[in-house]
Amino acid sequence: MTDPAVLPQCPRCGAAVFPNVRVGPEFVDDAYLPAGRWLSGWLDRAPADGRLLVLEIGAGFNTPGVIRMPMENLVRPTRQARLVRVNPRHPDVPADLGARALSLPFGAGRLLDALVP
Repeated sequence: MTDPAVLPQCPRCGAAVFPNVRVGPEFVDDAYLPAGRWLSGWLDRAPADGRLLVLEIGAGFNTPGVIRMPMENLVRPTRQARLVRVNPRHPDVPADLGARALSLPFGAGRLLDALVP
């Protein structure tokens, strides 16, 4: 058994720290499943002709099947959907999204600085 005193804790609240998203070749998604179910339900209830903005910040190619590709696939069939991809090294957007996608080749900090006076 592991000594609880040596396990990492959150520096703000003291709660136990858990692996975030990936542990070796495996994904740890238990903490995200409730929010994922909520999002799926919300998207299912959205009107087919509704407007949607997908703002993707910092998703690279470490695990593109987790964020990048699903967001592109969410925008493709929805005519009024738009994708804004913010990434300093990998800002490219798929050509088939045309004017419905915007590439911002800089980091999140620069984006947030530009939005806040």
